[in-house]
Amino acid sequence: MISDLNTVLFNRPSLAKLISHVESAWPEHAGYLARSMLARTPAHLDASEWAASAILKISEENITDLAHDYRWFCKMVQEEELFFAREDRYRYSTFQETLKNVYSDDVFMDRYMNGLFLCHVIWWMFSSSLFFFTSRMSARLKSGSSVLEVGPGHGLLLYMALERLGAGHVEGWDLSPVSLDQTRNTLSKLGYAAESTFLVRDMNSPIDSDKRFDLIILSHLLEHLERPVEALQNLRGWISKGGNIFVNIPINAPLPDHLILLRHPDEVQKLIEDGGFRIVEMSCHTTENISISRALKRKSAITCSLIAEPA
Repeated sequence: MISDLNTVLFNRPSLAKLISHVESAWPEHAGYLARSMLARTPAHLDASEWAASAILKISEENITDLAHDYRWFCKMVQEEELFFAREDRYRYSTFQETLKNVYSDDVFMDRYMNGLFLCHVIWWMFSSSLFFFTSRMSARLKSGSSVLEVGPGHGLLLYMALERLGAGHVEGWDLSPVSLDQTRNTLSKLGYAAESTFLVRDMNSPIDSDKRFDLIILSHLLEHLERPVEALQNLRGWISKGGNIFVNIPINAPLPDHLILLRHPDEVQKLIEDGGFRIVEMSCHTTENISISRALKRKSAITCSLIAEPA
């Protein structure tokens, strides 16, 4: 298997380098890394190489720390999964709880975000959803389009919209100036400072009369909200005619800041429809590329990626 992995990574230097750092920080994880990479198609691997290259450009001087934080993140997720298995619920159910126990802990959040960042390349579930985003949105987003992401985090999807999908301008909204500074730093390092705008803004704020977006991205955001349907209903008014939303939302995915527990893709569909949208296309991605039916039976995490339009 190792020789096969070396063959896969031979012409993908960024992916090889990132995996090497993770293996150094966590040698016992080598088997999982190999299985995750060898399960991908060449096109999927090329997309992963591109994402790994972006991560290295953003975090080159800190990549060793990120690799150790990724190991810490995976162990933390295991603890949340054990809680979920025992209690059949997420740990917290209100924003005030997550604010007190998660978001207010700067050290925890720094390691959490670093580990999650690497998951976008390493974990099948996340890498597959990124591949879905670029491959499926490329035919829908016109060159020069405007894109908004609410809660853009590290900014990888906004970078993809600019670099791979030909967006003309992107905007990021968040309630946290610190989080927006992180996104701004990412796009600046990757050469897109002039094409991006960042606003400390609530997604439920009044709609500007002259501002609309061709695409709104909500990637791993709705599960953090107490009232996700209301958020969708309000964002509907920010979409230009013929525009779409792109959503990543997990089911059976216990993390310390996840509030809304969805158990089946049908519940995802209902949430989106209740928010005033019609799903155009949806794909579900499991943690280790196992079947959806097996993941549902095991209550394993699944990311549902979908493109929708105002109903």
